[in-house]
Amino acid sequence: MYWYNPTTGISERVESPPNDEQAIRMLASAPASTTFVSQYADLRHSGTPIERALVLVGHEERLRQHDQMPVRLVEHERARRARPRASGYELLVALRLREEGRLRQRAKGIMKKSR
Repeated sequence: MYWYNPTTGISERVESPPNDEQAIRMLASAPASTTFVSQYADLRHSGTPIERALVLVGHEERLRQHDQMPVRLVEHERARRARPRASGYELLVALRLREEGRLRQRAKGIMKKSR
């Protein structure tokens, strides 16, 4: 898929993620990742396919960047900025907990092998 990656700020061609967990991982490495994940979750809950949801999240962020030209008033920009929702925080926490669990399982496996 070709999309604007909001976490890196560049347009790129990447493999489409096979599931929501991988898609959330793609959005999870930026300061505004909660907003991105919230938007993604809303789109997925409305029935949007994974690839299209990611493209739309990136496209919206790209449009926001163009809106933030110095000519605009700061108050106007604050009013338009999307706010993260609780679902975005919950999804990011769940992803991090899953990753920590996997790391712990790997560490236990390594400890057992070394004995």
